[in-house]
Amino acid sequence: MLLTEKALEEKRMEIERLNDRLKEIYKEKRLSQSAGNTFHDNFGFEQAEIQERGILKQIRDLKHEIETATIVEEKDNDSNSVKVGNHVTLKVDYGNEDVDIVQGELVALPKDPKLELSQITLNSPIGKAIFMKKVGDEVRCVLPNGNKVKILISKIEN
Repeated sequence: MLLTEKALEEKRMEIERLNDRLKEIYKEKRLSQSAGNTFHDNFGFEQAEIQERGILKQIRDLKHEIETATIVEEKDNDSNSVKVGNHVTLKVDYGNEDVDIVQGELVALPKDPKLELSQITLNSPIGKAIFMKKVGDEVRCVLPNGNKVKILISKIEN
């Protein structure tokens, strides 16, 4: 996984937030147990268990991403090659006479859980394909739906 230092720090902060939530869940479980019901008859306890498992998985996944991350630099004044934070204009050729012009900012992590249309994530197929490429470079990639596209980098802006 490619991450900037800032994105890496955001993932670490997310682990801290999840650990705080985990502490709350442990309290909820203790309160549910003190109600005197058995585990099988205690809906609150079962729900806390489900939440706990989900959060523990999220923490494991985030730790794995951090451990395997490759740190990349964000944009600088040199806009010769595509870096995180640059705004790019791309010509995407689908090979069937359909060509789209795509404009967006290359981001390490989506700034909003609902990925904005004007964002291209670094770890997406297109993001990986255009990272560190220059204006005029043509790259190919396979989209998640299996379509193969040809991408021409038309413009890079800070």
